[in-house]
Amino acid sequence: MQIKTSRLILREFIREDFQQLAPLLANPQVMKFSTIGRLSVSQTQAKVESFISSYSRYGFGKWAVVLKESKDLIGYCGIAVEIIDDQEEKELGYRLDEKYWGRGLATEAASAALEYGLNKLEIAYILGVVERENIASVKVLKKIGMKYEKKTVFQGVSMDVYRIEKEKPSGFQ
Repeated sequence: MQIKTSRLILREFIREDFQQLAPLLANPQVMKFSTIGRLSVSQTQAKVESFISSYSRYGFGKWAVVLKESKDLIGYCGIAVEIIDDQEEKELGYRLDEKYWGRGLATEAASAALEYGLNKLEIAYILGVVERENIASVKVLKKIGMKYEKKTVFQGVSMDVYRIEKEKPSGFQ
């Protein structure tokens, strides 16, 4: 699986990617709104393994975000199966190295992942779960067309849930 945008490549993680991902997931700024906090190298290794197992289990997961120009791995973005309000849901998630914030790259990656999920995988709807204080992430969800749905508690943290549905072909109710 590979998705190309104008500046990015989203691809499946390989085990060795943990080495490039570990400094990013240990960064306190990058992990400020993470429900689990900063990750150690071994925790990052386990996270990459969980991404890889998701591909075989569900046919999708969080993908490595790579800059086309430099081939640098700058984060992850994709769709995961999460338990939200006691129900299995498809949830869009992303995390990028802070060096690349403010350039529209999260929006570009999230938009591509959403498009793939709704149209290629034919997922009926996808959720985004975010802390209200995470203004940048809220802006990304809104830019890609997600609408606020409700409040929830996700992994022990008060969050807002955003949602987007696959468009039905015209003529359908």
